[in-house]
Parts: sequence; C-alpha cells; structure tokens
Amino acid sequence: MDFSNQLGLLDSLDDKTLEESSSVATSFSLSDWQTRGVLRAIDCQWIEQLAQHTKEDHLAVHLAGALCSAYLGAGHICIDLESLWNRPPEGIELEELRAVLGGCEVNTPADWCAVLQGSRLVSPADKMTERPMVLAGTRLYLFRYFQYEQQVLAYLKGQLSIAPFTVDAGLLATLFPNVSNNVDWQKVAVANAASQPFSVISGGPGTGKTTTVTRLLALLVAQSFAQGQLLRIELAAPTGKAAARLTESISKAKAALPLSDDVKLAIPEQASTLHRLLGSDFGRSRFKHNKDNPLHLDVLLVDEVSMVDLPMMAKLIDAMPPHGRLILLGDKDQLASVEAGSVLGDLSYGIEDVYFQPEWAERLSQLTGENLASFGNPSAPAISRALTLLRTSYRFDANSGIGHLAKAMNAGDSRAVLRCLQSDYADIEWRVPDEQQTKADIAALAKGYDEYWEAVRQNLEIAKLYDVFSRYQILTAVRQGEFGVEKVNAQLEQYFYQRGRVKDPHVWYPGKAVMLTRNDAALGLFNGDIGLCMPDEFQRLRVWFMQPDGSFTGLLPSRLSEFEVVFAMTVHKSQGSEFEKVALLLPMTPSPVLTKELLYTGITRAKTSFTLWGSSGLVRSATHSRIQRDSGLINELWY
Repeated sequence: MDFSNQLGLLDSLDDKTLEESSSVATSFSLSDWQTRGVLRAIDCQWIEQLAQHTKEDHLAVHLAGALCSAYLGAGHICIDLESLWNRPPEGIELEELRAVLGGCEVNTPADWCAVLQGSRLVSPADKMTERPMVLAGTRLYLFRYFQYEQQVLAYLKGQLSIAPFTVDAGLLATLFPNVSNNVDWQKVAVANAASQPFSVISGGPGTGKTTTVTRLLALLVAQSFAQGQLLRIELAAPTGKAAARLTESISKAKAALPLSDDVKLAIPEQASTLHRLLGSDFGRSRFKHNKDNPLHLDVLLVDEVSMVDLPMMAKLIDAMPPHGRLILLGDKDQLASVEAGSVLGDLSYGIEDVYFQPEWAERLSQLTGENLASFGNPSAPAISRALTLLRTSYRFDANSGIGHLAKAMNAGDSRAVLRCLQSDYADIEWRVPDEQQTKADIAALAKGYDEYWEAVRQNLEIAKLYDVFSRYQILTAVRQGEFGVEKVNAQLEQYFYQRGRVKDPHVWYPGKAVMLTRNDAALGLFNGDIGLCMPDEFQRLRVWFMQPDGSFTGLLPSRLSEFEVVFAMTVHKSQGSEFEKVALLLPMTPSPVLTKELLYTGITRAKTSFTLWGSSGLVRSATHSRIQRDSGLINELWY
C-alpha cells in the first residue's frame, strides 16, 4: 500500500457525513481499516500484542502504532502526526480520522502527541528508553528506525566537524587540464570530496560520475604516494549487477588517467556488493563488520546510493573505521530504495539551489581556479559542503530524444514530456495502446529478444551470451495484472514456447533467464542477481551468474530456491543496470506507483533506444506525481 497519495484526491467513502463517522468511531477497531486495505495484518497484530502485554487501552495509541507500522511498510521512516491529521492515508477520509480520534478525546495533533507521551509504549526522543516507539516532536518512529536515523545524523555531524584536508592543487590541475568558460563541475566535485572525509556526488545519466570518482581516487592515491603511504580502497554497490558495472567503468576510466602506472595500479577495479563487503552472516540479520569489527580500509566508494535504504546505510556507517573516507555516488532523482527510507534524496534535498556556504565556495574557487563566487549562499546548511551535483550530461547530445525526455520528466514538465514522445527522435518510440486493449502486445515486446535466442541457439560462451541478453530489457511499472511483470513474463515464456525456442516453459531450459528474489549468503548470491540457464561442458544445465569481477559461477538449478523469470522486470529491479534498448510498459489504469521518479528511472536505463507503451493520460499524471517519504533527515539537515 502506498500512502504517499500520488494521484491526488483521496477515495470517497460513499459520502459519509461527519455524524455517521462519529457514530462509527464508538465501535471502531483496527480490523475495520485492515478489511479496507489501509492496514496490513502485521500492522494490527504487532500493536495489539504490545497493547495487551502493557495493558495500553487508548485507541489513539493503537491507531498511531498501526499506522506507523503501515507507513514503514510503504517506505516511510516515520509518520508525522501533524501531517497525518490534515492528510490521512489513501482510503481514510479526513472527517473519519478526526471522528475516530475525537471519540477518544483527541481533537488536535497536540492532543495526539500528549496521549502518546503518556503511553508505556512510547519513549520521548530526548529521554530515550527502550520502548517500541519513539516520539520526536510530531514524528513517531518505531524504535529501531529512530536509532538508524540517529546513527546517520550523528555520523554526518561528526564528519562535518572535521577540519578540511589539504588538497594538491597541482595534481588537480593535471587531472583536469582543459579550461572552459563554464564551471567544470567534475573538477569541483573532486576538489570538494578530496577536502573532507564524507562526500556525496550526484548526477544524472552521462554526467561522468564514474569518471569523476576515478579521478578523485587517483588524486587521493597520488597524494598518499607523495606522503609515503598506500591507501586501502574498496569499491561497492548495492547489487551484483551494479558492482559489475562499477568494476567495468573504473577499469576503463583508469586507462585515460594522465598519471603514472603506479598510481593507476593502486586504484582498485573490482567492486563488491554491500552485503559481501560487510560480510553477510548466513542466518543472521547483522553483518560481520560493525563498530566492534570495522572494515579494513581507508577509502570506501559506494555507487548507486539511491538504492541504499536507511538500515543498510546505518550498518555501513557503523562498520566504517574512524579514519575512513566515505564517498557516496548516485542519481538523486532515481527511485528511492525498495525498503524504508530515501537516504540519498534526503541528503541531497536542496542541492539544486543551495550550492555552498560562501567561505566554502571561496575555498573551492582557490583550489580549482573556477569562479564559484556566485554559487555561495549564506543560508546554505552545513550538509551542503559535502554535496556536489554534476550538471552536464555527456552521453546525450542535442539530438538525443532520451536525454530530452529524461530532463523533461525529471522537471515534472508534462507538456515537454509529451512533446518529446510525439517528436521524430530516432531513439524514442511511443506506443499508445488502444482504449479497448486489455493485454500487452507480447509479440511486439518479444521481438527485442530475437538476437538473444539466436545467441542461445549458437550456444555462445556465457560471457558473450550475458552481454547479448543485457542489450534489451522489458520494464514494467507494476507486478500484478495484465501489464504486470508476473503476467508478462508468463506470456513471454508461452510465446517463446509456441515458436519453438523453449521446449517446455514449466521446467529449466537453455536460455531461461532468472533473477534472485532473496539473498543467499551461502551461495554468495543476492537479491537482484541475474542468472542465465545454459549447459556446461558436460551438457548439464546450470544457471550462470556474473560475479563483480566479471567471472561467472554456474550452479545447478536445484540449488536455487527463490527466483523469478526476468525477460521482463520491474523498474525498481532495473536500478543499477543499463541496457542498449528498453521497452517500458505502463498499465492501462492509474496506479499510485506511477510517479515521475519511476518513469525517469525507466527512461534512463536506456542508452540508445527507448520505447514507451502507455497512454498520454497516465504519462501526464505520472509526470506530476512525486515520491515523498517521511523521515527526520530533511528537517535535521536542511532546516
């Protein structure tokens, strides 16, 4: 259930009057909202069990606890009771919420907070005790998630208090020899990140994020050499696919560095997943590396940070050694993590307009030779010092429809989006479904896999086959329904079977492509890893997975437990990946998951060709819808 209410107005409850809602309030129970789909069974059960144990009988506490759990399930870190008072979740009318609470003498957000402050289930944030929930102002958290947020805030506060590091301006100039009339934001980003122990570099597709951080690592390595030291550098990403891409990108970027071979060799190429880096402990929720057993490194670079949820970020920070530098890299405008939180989005909340504090802008001007005086802002918060936004895309030229479409979508400009789709760009195609259409056009979608099935027929070696498979991908916005990933994959397999490419779609067959849906530390594989089924040298079918170093591991299909076919995948699952050609399939009816972030992420997975299947009405509404997740990070960092 998505409680962000992206599509606007709340559903009507059959025109109930306030008086009728008041009468319902006297007999209200959480199961009423569970039946309606507002709450899940787990949301009701956990608060009811706690209430029974502590003899907490106030309905306002029960409601707050159940909603806090439900919002967490929808990706929020907390609920803001004041916001909730004025804007209930989808499926609850404003008058109904106030009537239910009014029936237990809660008539304002302040009343609600007062009731929670007196509950044995709630701890005040300024006097922390181990209770299931924490109230910070008007924000209510589950205890563990309040701890996670405080860990991140404490880390940031500590890192921002450290005095700036010395940066070799001569080395910086060597790495960026070209002079332009425009600000070189890559050079600024390197100077900025090299000056401090924590930094965030954000940018859209083609802005040179990997090139930038490779030069940053080169600068740090060269400076350490001059001091007679050797840095221990680790590279990581949330998924195996993203780690493999980072490995490949760093390797290519190193070759172009205008520095000695010794410096290049000292820059690592192989990236790992965050789970591998931290040491997943099979059967346990915690990692081997933590504050008592920190990571053995001096510099950690994490790519695709938009996919990192708050618990993972807190655990990563917990495992950092006191002297370690942490560099976060990602596109702040992509979809937030599947799990709770939107850490990159919160950290870079005001990055578009705020830039730097004046004295910091002056320091960077002296280091880089760039004129940054106009980018100084006296009202910039401390966190702005750690942030740099790369603003120039080098992938998409003036004739690129994908570039223009992504920019228009990111700006939330529906007119510009529709103009791009209707224009004659060679790299964009728009398929508008017939109003009577009830199923996806599987034949047209499947055509993109013709090259892959020919490669399967030729029994290409797995590395080449994997490359061919990665050139095309069907993306869906939703999981369920005729246009959802589950139905589309089933129909694709049936289509391939009917054309003789698959002998039996119900068993393992050469060419079957799957994605893991759960971490399996025992196998060294993780949620999101993609495997292709092909015979080994003894003609036994194995499922081959690419490792972060580019090698492949082949496993017997019987060893895999939780997976799904992946000829189509959801946009969420595509994060961290890029494909030559992408077909994005939207449902026929509105859905709260259709947001500008989802469409922007889908568009930017494509490098050379993008096809959108969807109506103008859905495209327009999605462009105007934004993901908003409640947390305390924005307030604490930006206000």
